[in-house]
This record gives sequence, structure tokens and C-alpha cells, in this order.
Amino acid sequence: MQDSKNTPLDRSRPPEPGPLPKIAFPPFEARRLSNGLSVYIVEDHEQPILSIALYLRAGAVLDPHHTEGLAATVADMLTKGTKRRSATQIAEEIDFVGGSLMAGTSWDALTIGVNVLSKYTKTALDILGDVVQNSTYPAEELERVRLQRLAGLRQAKADAGFLADMVFAKLVFANHPYGKQAMGTTESIERIQQQDVISFANDYFGPENAFLVAAGDVRSEDFMRQLEDYLGSWRGAPRIEDTIAPAPVVAGRHVGLIDKEGAVQSAIRIGNVGIPRNTPDYIPLTALNTLLGGYFNSRINLNLREVHGFTYGARSGFDARILPGPFAVSTEVRTEVTVRSAEEIVSELTRITSDFVTEEELRMVKNYMIGNFPLQLETPQQIASRIAMIVLYGLDRDYYDTYRDKLATLTVEDLYRVSREYLNPSDLVIVASGNVQAIEAGMAEFGEIEIFDEEGERMHAPVTL
Repeated sequence: MQDSKNTPLDRSRPPEPGPLPKIAFPPFEARRLSNGLSVYIVEDHEQPILSIALYLRAGAVLDPHHTEGLAATVADMLTKGTKRRSATQIAEEIDFVGGSLMAGTSWDALTIGVNVLSKYTKTALDILGDVVQNSTYPAEELERVRLQRLAGLRQAKADAGFLADMVFAKLVFANHPYGKQAMGTTESIERIQQQDVISFANDYFGPENAFLVAAGDVRSEDFMRQLEDYLGSWRGAPRIEDTIAPAPVVAGRHVGLIDKEGAVQSAIRIGNVGIPRNTPDYIPLTALNTLLGGYFNSRINLNLREVHGFTYGARSGFDARILPGPFAVSTEVRTEVTVRSAEEIVSELTRITSDFVTEEELRMVKNYMIGNFPLQLETPQQIASRIAMIVLYGLDRDYYDTYRDKLATLTVEDLYRVSREYLNPSDLVIVASGNVQAIEAGMAEFGEIEIFDEEGERMHAPVTL
């Protein structure tokens, strides 16, 4: 620091950062209803708002074979009518109190969430308890949901990036559930019947297979009493034990091309099987990924965007789930630089697994991630989401209390170790969606090529040019 009275100020150098301010993750209580439902509560009385989310271990990974998109359809149907309320009544009641009600799925969970002013907690719990226990999944609403999902699929298939994601998952995970489409296919969505939706809910909805997180202006004792009134009598499916094995890592290099007629650019995806969310190396790996392709100053973005001008942006990421999800580098580039871009991405993957990153690169990444962390804890919804991560993925209870300190102590040796352990440039799935005729010969340098149509179906057997 050059702030001494006798030391001239050197304006050519930025000041040294001060010590990290103490930002503690809010303490939370773990409680349990009489029916066994686990409940986690964070009291925050700064604003008169409350966020409640019920997590059911009923994600897209449980979609039956040939019925992809079922979990997502069940989520869509949850707010479409109960024994007590029509879909319109549900929407009007939550609108009347200025709240919001939403349901959705990830690969690992189906989530029903309510956000309201805290003075309407009873209204929120009444509606939440009703849709969880009494949904009727009306046939006419299912038909409406089906048409919406089919329209969404048609729209998605016009996007080269969606097609690249679809084929990338298929090549990386093959017949594993992660190789399917969580949002379903045209055929699977047309196949879903009302009884499929009801059976899925009966099989997986129950207090032993769920947990609830509440964050905001709530008193723990009062909330538990109210929750007992609305969800205490809930009974249902027993706890579902995990029986799905992880997918094996793809060996060697595999190239998939999707023929998109008239395309003037290519969507590229390059990667392999990544990590489960509960891996002890998650923090060094996220730091490594940030440096590689996780923020604007990352190596891949600077290479493709700033140095070569191939793209407006490029990124990489681990989609960490209960089972190891995908790691992928993704970008969209002009057709004529597709092969060059893929070469640069593979080169960056090789470089980060061959050499130590620099101390300066690591310092910038740590400052970026540590500085961003408080921004992720600003609202009750964000805090509830973090607690859900701890519960769903079995993380240590103090995971977020120690997160910044663990980041701050990472070394270049730590990143080198995890890069060598988790990234292998020799084992890659390389996918490009675009003008196949223009890029096929060049992409053959990476390995055996398979061609797919715009439905994600193989057009012909692998060829080597």
C-alpha cells in the first residue's frame, strides 16, 4: 500500500486488495414434520417476503424408456387443477395475493415453488399442499400442455445449438438416461397419456421422497405448525433409492455432424462425461473451468473471440448432477471457420492439461469467483436454492461457509492436478450442427464421422474420409 504520507502514490499500479469481508451463509434449521417430510428453514426478516420450495426426487433421470419428457409434463400439469381448484382458480388465487407459483424439473428433482408476501404464508401453503396432494391432471389440460410442448420442440429444432446439444448428449451418454431428451421428443410426448402422469406422481410423490426449504420472513415454530396443517397428513410413495449407474467415459474421439440445410454458421460442442455434484474436487474444478471457458476473460473466449474473431462468445462448463453429467465447450461460429474453431478448442484443452496455469490467471479467477459469491445470496430464493443444493447433493452443511476460503487457498498445482484427472483431450465427443457439405472433409481430421438429421437420428453409418 502506498498511502503513507512520505511515499508518493504510484497510479500505474492498482491498490492491493484488502482482506476478504466476512460474509456468512445464513444459519438454517433442519426440522421434520410428523409424516417424515424434512424441512429446512432460514429466518430473514429484512423484507416481508417468503420463498418456499418443495423438492421431489423425481427428476428427468426417472423418465421411463420411450416416455422421455414425462417428468417435465408432470411438472407442467401440477398447477392445472386439483380436487378443490381449477387451473384458473389456482392462478387467480396466487395472483390475488401478488405471489407466484411455479413447477419445473431438472435431471435430479421436480420442484414446486411459491413466492409470496409473508403475510400470505397460509395462502401459499394451502395452494402448495393442494397441488402436491390433490392434483387431478385433467385430460383436457394434458392435451393443452402436449400442444405447447410440441410447439416448443418444433421451435427448438430450428436452433442449431439445440440440435448440437441433443446429438452431443446422445454420443456422450448413448443409452444412459442422460442421453435422452429431458423435454421429450415428438414421439414420446404424443405417447404420454393421463395415466402415465398419474402413475409417475403415485410412484415418486411422497414425504419420504421429498424435502422442503423455506427462506424469508418466517418464524420457525409458527411455520412448522402451519406446515403441519397443510402437509402433515400427506402420505405417498416411499423413499426411492438410487439404482441408476453412472455412464462410462467415452474413449477415443467421436465426431457427430448434424446436417442443417442452409446454415451459414455452425454450433459446436466438444467434451465428454464430467463430474457428479458431490465430488470433493468441485471447487478446484469450477475454478479451472472458469479460467478455461467460464467467464469473459477465459482462455477459450479470448482465443476464439478476441484473437481470431471466430465468434461472439465461447464458453465451457460442467453440468454436475447426482451422477456425472456432461462437460462441454460450446460456441457458434461462421461455417468457414468451423474446423479451425474446433482445432483451437482442442488445443486449449490440451494446453490446460499439459502446463501449469499462471499465478496471474489464477489470481484473476479467484477474485472473480470470490467477488461474485455474495451476489448469489441476495434474495430468499437464492438462499433457498443453495440450501437445496446442500440437501439434494449431500454436501457438507458448512459448504457455503467455507466456500470462499477454499477458493482463496487454491494453487496452480491444484488446478494442474484436476485438469489431468478430469480432462483428457484424447477422449472427446466433437459435434457440429451446420452445413455438413462444407465442413465434413475438415472435421474428418478429428475422427470417425457420424451424420445426423434434424431429428437427431443417424442418417448413415460412420464413415472415414
